[in-house]
Amino acid sequence: MIFLNNTLKMNRKDQIINSLLLLDEFFNSNNISYWLEAGTALSAYRDGKVFSWDHDIDIGIWRNDVPSIERIRSFFKSKGFEVIFQKNFPFLDNIIQLRTSSSNKNLFDVDIYLYSRKDNFAYMRWLQKPEGILGPFKQRLIFILRNLSNPKNKKWEGLSRLFPKKIIRIVFKFYLVIHIKTSKCIFHRFPENFFSDLRKINFYGLKINIPKQTEEFLSFRYGEDWAIPDSQYNQKAKWKSKSKARVLLEMSILPNPVFDYKNL
Repeated sequence: MIFLNNTLKMNRKDQIINSLLLLDEFFNSNNISYWLEAGTALSAYRDGKVFSWDHDIDIGIWRNDVPSIERIRSFFKSKGFEVIFQKNFPFLDNIIQLRTSSSNKNLFDVDIYLYSRKDNFAYMRWLQKPEGILGPFKQRLIFILRNLSNPKNKKWEGLSRLFPKKIIRIVFKFYLVIHIKTSKCIFHRFPENFFSDLRKINFYGLKINIPKQTEEFLSFRYGEDWAIPDSQYNQKAKWKSKSKARVLLEMSILPNPVFDYKNL
């Protein structure tokens, strides 16, 4: 992969193009269909560029199409990204994040959202964001168990030594089953055909997939006002109350994720 230029101070447009080129290279070489998602789909279709206030590119893929963890990490890490799977949880459910470091000025951050097919719909859930009265408590607990079972900094490494690691991980697996069975969360749910039927649009000079029924998808995702420019529409989450895609559902409608401490 040859970047557009190799200067220390690269402009935002070139950073975005470089990231898009890498995404296209990886997913095409692995025969994986991907599409522009969320705010990037809106900005690409309506304005022909990433919103000036956005700090990442949003794309979607099918959860069942995800290649091996090692293949994803190896490719994107070699290109200069830090790869974060599921907010550092030891399982993969709905998101992979590609993050740039302060020393790497060639790339633009990416969020890869993972969708699951079920009953002619595409679902994406947020296990780490339970709703309801006990939601904040459950959210805090699941993050504590994450940090104890797979510590990523010195603070949690020290705390995790107070308990046998094997016991912590058994408790976490047991709790996650209870968490999913007893919790609801906001899902993003779309008619499956939005993501099965795609077309290509010109985006920064590249041919990138977007849902074929683009305007129907954007109306479903952001409400009927999606075509009216408003910098606060996304920033202040005005779209949430108008979106048909956001639904409160039992977490258990999708299978439990599989723990993978070896790779994650």
